[in-house]
Amino acid sequence: MFAPLVTCLQPYVSHKGGNTTLAFALSLMAVAGAVGGAVDIHAAYSVRAQLQDAMDASVLGGLRQEQSQRSDAATRIFKSNLPASMSVTPKYVTDQTTLTGTAVYDSPTVLLGLLGISSFKISVTATAIGKASSQGPCIQVLDPSGSQALLVNSGAKITAPNCEIQVRSKGNPAAIFNSGSSLNFKKVCIEGSNVIRNSTTVDRLSLSCPTVADQWAALIPTVASTPCTMSNGNYNTSSVSLSPGVYCGWFNFNNSSAAVSFAPGLYVIRNGGWNVNGGTWTGKGVTFYFEDTSKIQFNSGISADLTAPDTGTYKNLLFFEKPGLAKTDFIFNNAVANHMDGVIWLPSRNVTFNAQSKMSSDKLSMVMNRLILNNTTWNLEPITASSGTSGALTNIRLLK
Repeated sequence: MFAPLVTCLQPYVSHKGGNTTLAFALSLMAVAGAVGGAVDIHAAYSVRAQLQDAMDASVLGGLRQEQSQRSDAATRIFKSNLPASMSVTPKYVTDQTTLTGTAVYDSPTVLLGLLGISSFKISVTATAIGKASSQGPCIQVLDPSGSQALLVNSGAKITAPNCEIQVRSKGNPAAIFNSGSSLNFKKVCIEGSNVIRNSTTVDRLSLSCPTVADQWAALIPTVASTPCTMSNGNYNTSSVSLSPGVYCGWFNFNNSSAAVSFAPGLYVIRNGGWNVNGGTWTGKGVTFYFEDTSKIQFNSGISADLTAPDTGTYKNLLFFEKPGLAKTDFIFNNAVANHMDGVIWLPSRNVTFNAQSKMSSDKLSMVMNRLILNNTTWNLEPITASSGTSGALTNIRLLK
């Protein structure tokens, strides 16, 4: 370990001055080691403090991002807080509410190199933690004054124990719950004080309950108007493959056993609508946008497996419309097996789910003007506007 310094001091050791020279050589070695050690150790402490500050900043900043983007964001923050000459690659581990980072760096020495100590290994770590914000409602009925803005008829069965439904209406009655219905919500929040319960019990019903503003409205993107891609059409074959574009006029899906597949992307529906007479629809990463009072009317026997994009401009949006449209109806009829993941944002529509409207979802949110449920069978898990976004965590801090 001391070979470099011994070589340097060899002339003193062989000097004819004998013991005095040897003693001086040895004392010089000790002094050099002490002074060099103090200088290099102080430098290493400074480097460690710089690394720790960078790591603290990286986990705090990274945790504010979506979970899938935290490591990349934290790495950028970490490196931006260090000089370009300092080459070190951090590693991160994250879960829903925490982000932990570690980094190891060999800090070079100067004077201690004479004693064979070329570097100090410095390790830093930091963990940031946040608090998951409370979820908003997964179903919002926005009509503020309509009588029976929510109408639940016989045969309606909804299992959504983690989902809250909010009805803004103060009408008389604001909602009607008819016999033979079964609602298993986390909470049924009605802003009005008057409802009708016809021989039925509504669990976790709260009247005069304050509702929140439309949680998705501020996140709805503006869609630029572009020329029509397709105009009016009939699909009669057993297999139909559609691509994103602007669909103008009326389109009829006439084959009740057709397999209709959608490529990922945005489907704009303008000046008409789609009339769907059964079949099976599949699409992943798809969004349907209603530019005006156009609609999709799902008729008998439809089976749909549709999932919204999980990234990009239309993240989480499955069905949405241009804001500020006139109030119109939107009807789902006799869906034998629907699986839909994403947001159905139709604040101008009076939405009706009719006989045998079966629905399951791993993450669903609905916003509409009014809602009628007839003989529906739903199993739902919620998605809210804060889900998977930087707003999903609050009180982000370092875990000491």
